[in-house]
Amino acid sequence: MKIGLRKIDLKDKIKDFFQYLATTDRIILSAKFGDGKTFFLNQLREDERLSEEYKFFTIYPVNYSVAKNEDIFEYIKRDIIIQLKNEGLLNNVDLDAVFDSLFDFEDVQTLVSFLLSFVPGGPFYDKVFKLFCKKEKEYKRKKHTADKYLTAFSKIKGCIYEHDGYTALIRNAIDWMKEDHVTNGSEWKKKKPVLIIEDLDRLDPKHLFRILNVLSAHIDDTTTPDTVTNKFGFSNIVLVMDYETTKHIFHHFYGKNACYEGYMSKFLSREPFRYSIRPYLAVPLELDLSKNLGIPHVFSRFSKLWLSISELSIRDLKKLTLFDSQDRIRNTYFEYKKMNFSTSLPLFHLIIYMVECRMSVDEIVEDLKLQISSQSKAEMRTLCSEYIRLAYPLYAITKQREIKFFSYGANIFEVSLKRENDIITEISVSPAETWDASSLVKIDGLDIEETIRLCLSEFSTCVNMAALWDKQES
Repeated sequence: MKIGLRKIDLKDKIKDFFQYLATTDRIILSAKFGDGKTFFLNQLREDERLSEEYKFFTIYPVNYSVAKNEDIFEYIKRDIIIQLKNEGLLNNVDLDAVFDSLFDFEDVQTLVSFLLSFVPGGPFYDKVFKLFCKKEKEYKRKKHTADKYLTAFSKIKGCIYEHDGYTALIRNAIDWMKEDHVTNGSEWKKKKPVLIIEDLDRLDPKHLFRILNVLSAHIDDTTTPDTVTNKFGFSNIVLVMDYETTKHIFHHFYGKNACYEGYMSKFLSREPFRYSIRPYLAVPLELDLSKNLGIPHVFSRFSKLWLSISELSIRDLKKLTLFDSQDRIRNTYFEYKKMNFSTSLPLFHLIIYMVECRMSVDEIVEDLKLQISSQSKAEMRTLCSEYIRLAYPLYAITKQREIKFFSYGANIFEVSLKRENDIITEISVSPAETWDASSLVKIDGLDIEETIRLCLSEFSTCVNMAALWDKQES
């Protein structure tokens, strides 16, 4: 039996995030490690509506963890410029305005050398080189004391007043994206640029806050202190991390009395956007598994199995949807006291999935010793019918004989067995109209724990149970 991986529909979550972007300039996308953040971000980038209004740029600070503080921002600029180049957006930069914003001609030289390294020749190359020659003459005439003073700060790496050629280039490209343009017959519809700072939860704790501190120093535009903005002019900045886990790390480093919310207020404008792909995998998996086993009502009563599924990683949940329980079947039937049960029966496949979900012997026993209860008589009958159809082999092994009639409370049920070559292949359960009281087996109050433990051992003759473990013995 194989469940199969459903297509994951994140439209509602994407819509929620769209509203966050529209109303929040600084966002923390909070999700636990392995909760599908990258998948969600990829879905955001591919969403047609978002693509029409936003342009996403992503940096990965984990790459800067061994860098000096003053070098971190240089790496950030480098990564942004490479993405601008790959998107073909550098060609639209107003180089005249970029060069004019620089205080030092050395910055112009460095920037020109960098731009020309992208192309071997052609119109863009000629444009940059001609403009460079023009600006060289202008800078030789413009050498003022004030300029030299300001230059000293604008050239210091990591300084909050830093404004070199790369910063000017990025800022100009970002500003260009925010307006409508028609260039060489092609139309550009304005977009809001979004900077995503990914994988912060991959950082070593000692590097995490160091990098956050560097980011915080540059997250505000110091030239407009009364305006909430950022150094490059991005419309939104999104930090991707586990907000709650980071809180524990923060208090470990700075003490339990340190104000985490105050520290993080620098990076967010409202409550974090919390996300997990887990419900989109776990809930469909549970629904499909219960349907395939033919126990949609009883399945919800397996509390240990539900808990085990909820604790699986995203990777393991995906593996479980692609897992085929038939691969664990050794023999086509299980024999006990001349009773032969087909391994195609739901009980065998349920136990295989329980083992794959890392349930222990005790947990499997607890779930299969199901206590049925309901205030509705109709629901009670449905639950009993499903449970008897599932657990029939366990009760037959307990009584060491085939059973025709079961009772639970005031409800009496009749069992019909279908055989092929003397092997029980199908179990049907229905309300009994007449019954033999002497052969009636009462489910309520009958302890089958010992039988379940016996069967988990005996089933190994027909089902691969190598992954089963007992917490008491581990």
